[in-house]
Amino acid sequence: RRGTERQVYLLPFFHAERAVAERITELMAAPSVIAPFYAQANWPRVFAHLAEKRAIALTERQRDAVIMALTHKVSVLTGGPGTGKTMTLRTVISALTQRGDPFVLASPTGRAAKRLSEATGAEASTIHRLLEFSPIGGPHFKRNAENPLQARVVVVDEVSMLDVLLANHLLK
Repeated sequence: RRGTERQVYLLPFFHAERAVAERITELMAAPSVIAPFYAQANWPRVFAHLAEKRAIALTERQRDAVIMALTHKVSVLTGGPGTGKTMTLRTVISALTQRGDPFVLASPTGRAAKRLSEATGAEASTIHRLLEFSPIGGPHFKRNAENPLQARVVVVDEVSMLDVLLANHLLK
């Protein structure tokens, strides 16, 4: 209670929000399978190679974002239109592909997944499809803590469209 106001929060949303915060904290604390490799990369050489061989010239902020995405367990890429988010993501995907690190791309909606796929040249799906949603036997996701995704990196576009219940299922 705050003063005379009573705070009300639906229990499923309360539990989901707490679980999302706990899971992100756990992810941040767990050792990374890929971060040590990318942390020791010769980044100036990598970016010079991209500029020379693939005509990809990244700004300093884009370079920092690529390094952050590949060396941290959880990262957020944000910015307005024309700031280079797509090129940054393409570069991250290129690095993962070149090394053979499995990744998945997903979005909350089919339209957003299609745009993500077109922008990156990699396959993207909805989060429901990624988690193998099934209505049979009561609605549930086939991908969960007991049957996790087979990816080292999960890229989720349009996270602001994600509700806390779906975020909780994804993080499981």
